[in-house]
Amino acid sequence: MTAGFIGMAVSIILFGWIVGVLGCCEQHDLMQYVAGLLFLMGGTCCIISLCTCVAGINFELSRYPRYVYGLPEDISHGYGWSMFCAWGGLGLTLLAGFLCTLAPSLNTPRATSVQKPRQENGAV
Repeated sequence: MTAGFIGMAVSIILFGWIVGVLGCCEQHDLMQYVAGLLFLMGGTCCIISLCTCVAGINFELSRYPRYVYGLPEDISHGYGWSMFCAWGGLGLTLLAGFLCTLAPSLNTPRATSVQKPRQENGAV
């Protein structure tokens, strides 16, 4: 299950990058907004995959009898830098999602073309 959600997260985030780059190059606000939503959706899949990974490890280490399923007494259990990097990457993905979602509302309005006043009943 963890690998499935990681695969979905990677594909959604890559698609979000493509949509985001195209939205920034062409200045399409809707594409930037959609890229932000894709990042947030990819971040949700990352959360699910990380939680299932941690839950699976804890389940395997807590089974009985401990001498068959657990770690030996002289070995300690820890997650290390890989899990720190995974949670850090998740945080950056969610931050990118929030910023991309807010970007269209923070842009300065573009100058609209000045229209000529139209005539009504022969008056200017």
